[in-house]
Amino acid sequence: MAAWPRDLWNNWSIQILVLLSLGLQLALFLFAGIRRRGAHRVLRFLLWLAYQLADYTATYALGHLSLKGAPREHPIVAFWAPFLLLHLGGPDNITAYSLEDSKLWKRHLLHAMLQVLGAVYVLYEHISARGALLRLASILMFAVGAVKYGEKTWALMRGNLDSIRGSVKKQPPAMHRHFHPHDEVFKDGVLDEESLVRRAHSLFHICKRAIVDCPVIEDDSHGHDTTRMVARVKFWRLMETELSLMYDMLYTKAPVIHTWFGYTVRLISPFPLSAHCCCLSSLARTPTA
Repeated sequence: MAAWPRDLWNNWSIQILVLLSLGLQLALFLFAGIRRRGAHRVLRFLLWLAYQLADYTATYALGHLSLKGAPREHPIVAFWAPFLLLHLGGPDNITAYSLEDSKLWKRHLLHAMLQVLGAVYVLYEHISARGALLRLASILMFAVGAVKYGEKTWALMRGNLDSIRGSVKKQPPAMHRHFHPHDEVFKDGVLDEESLVRRAHSLFHICKRAIVDCPVIEDDSHGHDTTRMVARVKFWRLMETELSLMYDMLYTKAPVIHTWFGYTVRLISPFPLSAHCCCLSSLARTPTA
């Protein structure tokens, strides 16, 4: 009876690791936002633990798949490597737990390259003798997984304070030509949420420069001065919105999502997922020997 845990692990280790990795990703997706407005230290510790274990679990499972003794009898194994790459890419609402994680983006880039090469090896070993439909679906899923993993590395790089400092130094003096005095809607004497967010975006360059200790240079030659932009606005609400935007830049994929590349990825990625579901359906209907 004492040998059953070892037998369970020997027979179902990959399945257990994939399910554990999926569970950790769901936990990160559901609870990553607790840090935005503060949380109990126990909850923060559990989130940190899930953040650390998510990468370790997916990496270990991907390495286990590359071993010669990994299970190969079922064709669904070919999909596990791309799914693990998706897991390593992580959810959009958390890329870094602390600023130190963003500082190590170069190490993360090297790690990502090695994991992508490992996934290529796993796919080659598992789908080389399979049908054309399975090969196509696996390759499409691998492409999505690799891109999502690359997005995380890119977000870590852009969320690094050194990268932010370098980008703001290259920007010209801020001008507010996109802001118009009539671009505001008041409800019961208070600026509504959409107008407040637009105002915060217009002033976000000040917040970015302040956090990296760079002087704020204004060009008010066109009359759109900062004083007019903060007039009739509750300052604490404006600062709260600014800090929320900064949180997104430092700890989430927002700097990557809100680019033409990020929008394109999210527009195209459902198609490989649909092909994957169709392939799974056909495999489920195929009788096994």
